Amino acid sequence: MKEFTRPQVADRVADRTSLALNTAVNRFDRIQILAVILALGLTAFLAIQPSQNWLLLLVSGLAALGTDAIVRTHPRAHFQRLDDTAIFLFVPVLFTLGLGIFVQDVAYGHWTIAIGLLSAIPYWAILRAEYESIDRSSPNFQSTRLVLNVATYVTAFLFFAAIYNFGLNPVTASFAAGVVGVLLAVDILREEGLDTARTMIYASAVGVILAESAWTTHFLPLEGRAAAVFLLLSFYLMTGLMHNYLGHRLNLKTAAEFTAVALAGAGIIALSHLS
Repeated sequence: MKEFTRPQVADRVADRTSLALNTAVNRFDRIQILAVILALGLTAFLAIQPSQNWLLLLVSGLAALGTDAIVRTHPRAHFQRLDDTAIFLFVPVLFTLGLGIFVQDVAYGHWTIAIGLLSAIPYWAILRAEYESIDRSSPNFQSTRLVLNVATYVTAFLFFAAIYNFGLNPVTASFAAGVVGVLLAVDILREEGLDTARTMIYASAVGVILAESAWTTHFLPLEGRAAAVFLLLSFYLMTGLMHNYLGHRLNLKTAAEFTAVALAGAGIIALSHLS
């Protein structure tokens, strides 16, 4: 059996450490490159007139494939099947679709190009957070989850606003809100480490209630972004309560805090509508 001297052992440890650091740097380089590619693709979609919807779908597909490739490189990842990474793809893909549709509707001229190029920043944050969120024992896990939760709520608002800007009929709008609610709720609820099937069941419950909330808005004096904010508050309340329930942290105080935030937001909407 071959024996190693202390200098040789030290050299082997140094080589392994160097290889691990280089691998980590390469992963983060891929995240940066993908963020830039997605931002350029989104910019092209926003800049080209008339709009080429296939281009936005192409960028969304790249977001899915790129995110899948990145999360599979995590040293603690044990993904074998194609669908193992599905729950990591919802936010990047929906963020791409939601931002593209929303900006196309509200911004014009050079603003669209500026927003498209600057989207590289949130893309980088989302991709990095999806990668880091795989390791629940990481000291950065909580900050990573905060980034993903913020990105999820922003994406939800973009989609809800787009739903009402398109003037969809109540059935279609409610169905769309419910589907978006299910997919985005998955990313928030997966923080508790449940298996995928249970996560989907609880997320589906959130989606059903959100679809009912969307149906309700058609009978309230709410239009456009006010209705989108109302749905966002509903989504925040439902996911917050469900998240704490699954984590065994739900009590009267926690429920009151989430309810107070939702009611305060609803009050602001009501006052702005009256004025």
